[in-house]
Amino acid sequence: MSFSCSTCANGASPCLHKVNLFQNLDNSHMQAVQSLIKQRVFASGEVLLSEGDISERLFIVRYGAIKLVRYGSDGNAYVIDTLFPGDFYGGDQLFTSGKMQETAIAEGECGVCTITRKQLRALMLTTPEIVLKMISYLNTKLEQYRLQVEMLSTKDVEKRICMYIYDRVQRTNSNILLLTQEDLGNAIHLTKETVNRKLSILQEAGMLEVTGKSKLKVLNVAQLRESAYW
Repeated sequence: MSFSCSTCANGASPCLHKVNLFQNLDNSHMQAVQSLIKQRVFASGEVLLSEGDISERLFIVRYGAIKLVRYGSDGNAYVIDTLFPGDFYGGDQLFTSGKMQETAIAEGECGVCTITRKQLRALMLTTPEIVLKMISYLNTKLEQYRLQVEMLSTKDVEKRICMYIYDRVQRTNSNILLLTQEDLGNAIHLTKETVNRKLSILQEAGMLEVTGKSKLKVLNVAQLRESAYW
């Protein structure tokens, strides 16, 4: 179910100010964007879009997280990326009618703002600042994907795990991560058993604390970074 965002509609602390794509727009342009936004809430595990779907909307993460998954010919799921508040999805489909390359799944409850591709394209023609912001954002994502390639090419499994956890700490600006061991393994192509064993080693070293199956707390960020990049 979607509905107009009451927060954006009345102009009180609109979520859009937290989205890089729309930051620093003047009031008139911000109000124009707000008038087009529809708000949605997805339950944990709910699918926003499936691989092969044709999407006509840009999805902006308001709170929570969305994982982008691709399924291999072997049936295994691979986490291509995880989107956090301020990130958006569907930007590469703005000027084409191509199909989605990933399945987007909510990690926990997730709030999303959406805007149609047609509406956003019309807005971009009158507000070039948005175009520049989108190019900048997509360049940042390209750098993140390059980092992921570096992770996957790292043969040292413990180092690979440290790289992924450190990157996630940086992106969420939090040392507490809601992350299952299965998703961690799917993101960097390791079995759940391997992830579990290596996390136990990192926990014994005092670098992090594992709570249950879906929560990690980094106790020493500096040590984590050193283990990841030295």
